[in-house]
Amino acid sequence: MATYILVHGAWHGAWAWQEVAPALEAGGHKVIAASLPGHGDDKTPASEVTMQAYVQHIVELLDRQAHPVVLVGHSMSGAVISQVAEERPEKVAQLVFVAAFLLRSGESVLQAMQSDKHGKLLPHVRFTADQSGGIIDEAAVRDFIYNETPEDRRRLATPRLLPSQPIQPLGVPVRLSEARFGRVPRAYAKCQHDWLLSPAAQEQMLAAWPCDRVFLLEADHVPFFSKPAELSAALLSLAPEKD
Repeated sequence: MATYILVHGAWHGAWAWQEVAPALEAGGHKVIAASLPGHGDDKTPASEVTMQAYVQHIVELLDRQAHPVVLVGHSMSGAVISQVAEERPEKVAQLVFVAAFLLRSGESVLQAMQSDKHGKLLPHVRFTADQSGGIIDEAAVRDFIYNETPEDRRRLATPRLLPSQPIQPLGVPVRLSEARFGRVPRAYAKCQHDWLLSPAAQEQMLAAWPCDRVFLLEADHVPFFSKPAELSAALLSLAPEKD
């Protein structure tokens, strides 16, 4: 039995894994779907939501586990799980990046989005008056995030998105080393119809930090809704033989 910790991306919460978590549990594994501070059911005020708060939350989850885990991050949380692995490499058996930002040391999520010439979401993000939050409307969600997701699933998910994603975590560069982050096995689920983090940008990230396994999914940015069976199968194939 393996332990999977599933970490959602921006605007989402632990609920994003509702199609995937049961499949992993059916495979005999322990699953923890974590809501980051200020997301999902977590009531942390937006003013206190930082990248360090995200990282610390997952580190504390890791420290409560008896054995190294399979740590899965979607989108923005590619940065989160990378920094967690830098802090606790001995607690992570496998990192899995799902349409996720696999950043170079010194790079932030916002910088990566700005340099992605084929990414289509960023021009549609509106900022709050104090520039602390990012807002996306339903049309942008439909066209650039859930563009391959069945309409019934999209309609269920959209009202649960955060009205405003705290920007601070997106602007903080990761600090990674070969000696710590670099020694943890990595896998990547590359989504071929992703308009938030383009396939070309995903390829560039993989060139900078090669992964042991790469899964190609005919999915949009949210494969846990557009291709949940395929994503679940990929994750199950990464389970260590022993917990």
